[in-house]
Amino acid sequence: MTPRILLASCAFALCAFAVPAMAQSTSDAIRSESPVSVVERFTIEDVSQELARRLSALPGVRGVERMDGMANSLRVVTHSDVTVRLDTLHARVNLPDANPEAEYSRFETNVRNLLERQDPFKLEQLRVVIRTTQAIDAFEEQTAALGERNLVVRRPFSEGLEEVVVGDTPTTIALMPVGRLVDLQLGATQAFDHARANTLKDVSGIKWTVNDGLLEADQDQPYATSLLALDTVWTTIQKQLGGPLAVAVPTRDTLVVGRADRTRDMTRLAAIAASGTTSNSRLSGKVLVRQGTIWIPR
Repeated sequence: MTPRILLASCAFALCAFAVPAMAQSTSDAIRSESPVSVVERFTIEDVSQELARRLSALPGVRGVERMDGMANSLRVVTHSDVTVRLDTLHARVNLPDANPEAEYSRFETNVRNLLERQDPFKLEQLRVVIRTTQAIDAFEEQTAALGERNLVVRRPFSEGLEEVVVGDTPTTIALMPVGRLVDLQLGATQAFDHARANTLKDVSGIKWTVNDGLLEADQDQPYATSLLALDTVWTTIQKQLGGPLAVAVPTRDTLVVGRADRTRDMTRLAAIAASGTTSNSRLSGKVLVRQGTIWIPR
């Protein structure tokens, strides 16, 4: 499986699904009533303010702002950026026989449907990943909208590491904003429970390779290091290895398991853990030893 990026940030023009139809309808109306004198009852400023108000209330929307300060182009901030143009809508609400409320509602519905189709934060799509606190902090700051930090659903996991709820799609893994808990009617603990259960299903058939006594998880499995958060997996692995467990997770796609009571295993795991210190996908530079249901860095 090809590794997937953490966050997809792309712009979608609403005209791809709504504007052509609107433009055709407007053109038809003008031809059928020719000649028509259009009186501007609603300025582009009026339309922009009304749509910003409506779109801001949609599920998953963290903010709506103007593109380059222009009233006819809005950026809708969700897990990605969606751009909508308002020129055709502006023309439609100013037609002589226009029903402005119906036009606004139709436009809003089109955007709502687009966002729902692209939404990765449905219950069945929730997963968990392990990330460094530093990486999560940077993400929250870099994806801030309208001056507000993009807080995600996260909790401490081990030294320098945190467990995060994400939304999974065929092309992206998106960190879940805290605000989406309300949309799903979930508490944070419930979200983690759902995400862990879904992740367990994903990794149940993961391939392991034995390399000189150490177990190496398949690096093509994007949730390999998420195994750290799945307690039931480690009961089985501990029985297989016959002793206390230690792991190296130098990067997000590398998980190597050995025995914590074997000096040779610990030495090799330490070298593996140190190998990811310069990687952009770095996780932990220390060996993690399992004690009960937690991982302790050594």
